[in-house]
Amino acid sequence: GGRITKADVEEAALLGGDFERVPLSPMRRAIAQHLARSWQEIPHVTIYGEADATRLLRARTDLAADTRDAAPLESLLIAAIVPVLKEFPTFNATLQGDTLLLHKRYDIGFAVDTTEGLMVTVVRDADRHRPAELARKIVELAVAARERSIAAADLRGATFTISNIGAVGGRFGTPIIPYGTTSILSIGRADLQPAVERDRVVVARRFPLSLSYDHRAIDGATGRRFMSAVVDAIEAYDPAP
Repeated sequence: GGRITKADVEEAALLGGDFERVPLSPMRRAIAQHLARSWQEIPHVTIYGEADATRLLRARTDLAADTRDAAPLESLLIAAIVPVLKEFPTFNATLQGDTLLLHKRYDIGFAVDTTEGLMVTVVRDADRHRPAELARKIVELAVAARERSIAAADLRGATFTISNIGAVGGRFGTPIIPYGTTSILSIGRADLQPAVERDRVVVARRFPLSLSYDHRAIDGATGRRFMSAVVDAIEAYDPAP
């Protein structure tokens, strides 16, 4: 609760008297408990990569023109990455004791920045929806999360998570795996970067990618192969006709 203990008083004396004590909101406490449990129990490994953003960003522009509505980057990323999850099922899984549950459903979580902190909302059966449908669902869930009207069921049960930290200006990071899953991929801002193509240095927009995975279920070689497959999927993205 909010009761101030003797230890709190002693700590305040050490810190000096010039500070404000702000209790965590119920939502912030829930986030803190969830992340602490994940960090304490899951041996995290984080690896990094980069992907040419040209095709995916072009597809996003085309999608926005076709739907005449918002085209969240997550809708294209989910469409690109779900086939990779089908190829690498340990990344769409839950570790329960000595058993790894390989999910046959693709309920993809995506992070939403709210005034109370990041919330992971879930797009159900993402493999069954085309990018335009994914875009609509993502916008609806994001609005509900920010307005605090989202159903509790829409915040649970993700099998894999994508965090678009580029939306708030981020590049690389060390994303924490949501408890009950084995991996999370963060996508940074696609800034112009120098790259080598056919022995020439060119400038192109590139996504910084940060992948964290549970080392109990996934070894380093598999993690690197998955990252390479994600890069290939983003760079070769071609929306279904």
